Amino acid sequence: MKTVPELFLQLEHKMLSNKKIVTALLMFLISFSVFAQASNDAMVQRYLERATAAYDEGNLADAYKNINASINFGKMNDGIIPANVLVIARSIYTQRLKELNRKYVESLYIDIKTNLVEKYPEINTPELTKLMRQIEANVTAAEKAADKKQQHDFLESIKESTSSTQSAISDLGEKMLDQTKQNSQHLAEVSRTMNTNMTKIFIVVVICIVMILLIVGLILLIMHFSVKQNHIQQMQYAEAFKLLAANQSQTNQLMIGGIAGLYSDEGLKLAGSSTWSQSSLPEPEDTPEEKEALAELAQKCREIGEKIDAATGRKNNSKNVSEIVFKLATNLGCRQHDAMVYFCAAMVYDVGFLSIEQETLKAQALSEEQKDKIRHHIDFAEKQLEFVPKKYWSVFSDAAKYHHENFDGTGYADGLKGDKIPQIARIIRVADSYNALSSRRSFRGGMDKESALEKLESESNLYDPDVLKVLEEII
Repeated sequence: MKTVPELFLQLEHKMLSNKKIVTALLMFLISFSVFAQASNDAMVQRYLERATAAYDEGNLADAYKNINASINFGKMNDGIIPANVLVIARSIYTQRLKELNRKYVESLYIDIKTNLVEKYPEINTPELTKLMRQIEANVTAAEKAADKKQQHDFLESIKESTSSTQSAISDLGEKMLDQTKQNSQHLAEVSRTMNTNMTKIFIVVVICIVMILLIVGLILLIMHFSVKQNHIQQMQYAEAFKLLAANQSQTNQLMIGGIAGLYSDEGLKLAGSSTWSQSSLPEPEDTPEEKEALAELAQKCREIGEKIDAATGRKNNSKNVSEIVFKLATNLGCRQHDAMVYFCAAMVYDVGFLSIEQETLKAQALSEEQKDKIRHHIDFAEKQLEFVPKKYWSVFSDAAKYHHENFDGTGYADGLKGDKIPQIARIIRVADSYNALSSRRSFRGGMDKESALEKLESESNLYDPDVLKVLEEII
């Protein structure tokens, strides 16, 4: 049995051994940390030298790529960007923004803005902020100018149609007047041959007067009918345009955090992208009662569309998509009545979102349960469509249920393929995707028409080729 002194000596020996081990471990960790920091500093310097060399050579693309790499390695050490890196970075970012101000490239602008606002706010300066605002103002001005031009083209088409109608009436009147003159000359010759008989002359004169009156009356009747038809036509233009322009007050953006990833497929940029023609207007095929009922349905759909856009945060989504759908339908050969029904259904195809809680729609980060609920918003649509007349129910139901189906069968909810997907759903699939791409979002700018179309064509397996072809023609 060990004595008390022996036990104390043994305990002291163990404590000294453990202390040596701990000390050795600490020295190793300190050495490793110093080595890692030195390695990161070397990478910062290497990429900084590359960025500087590229900048001096005028190669802004390589300079931008290398300075971002230098920044990333610099922040690995202590989260602070070295001062020399900041100076070069601000110069490179300034030149890149000036370059974009001369020639706008959406993807590059989004990347630069994301870096300055979110990833590397230390780089941002009042000058850089001013340049970004100037770029955004230029893009907005260009969009407004395009919209104004399209409106002018629409009005010019109406003037041309009216002018052609009046010209046709004038030509017809001249021809009839010429015929009248010829008849009068013939009657005059007959009267001269009958000048020996006053009674016969009188009869001939009366006949001539009656014929002239009849011809003049016919001309007036034709002109009245033509003017009336032209008036009716213009009223139809106005009525259709009001239906398509009545949805101006809607809000945009389905970003709401993770929803952007779930619902990224995107008026009417297209709303003025092609000239309206007479064939794009509702034909006078419905009764006044049917027209009134359809107008009431359109008004109801507009109001619900505004609620959907307010709930999802997507500005003018219902208006833009419905107008694109109307143009696609008319150019695909649909009856004007059917096209107007499609127009109404396209305003409320996302009505299922009204059954989802606002806290879910506005969440910055979605749980898996919330993502699943948003994905299945189509299952909530039926209850929200109770206002739809029975004869239009199938169209509205197909629009709400199948607008996420892909042409190759990879979509949801039922995985339908090709022509088994209802026509209204195939049209909305294209219109919704195009609008999503071409509309501005808070986290990115909208694509131009050509870029948006190229994006759709690169994923052509998802869309009806006939609908995609018509979209290319009308934009």
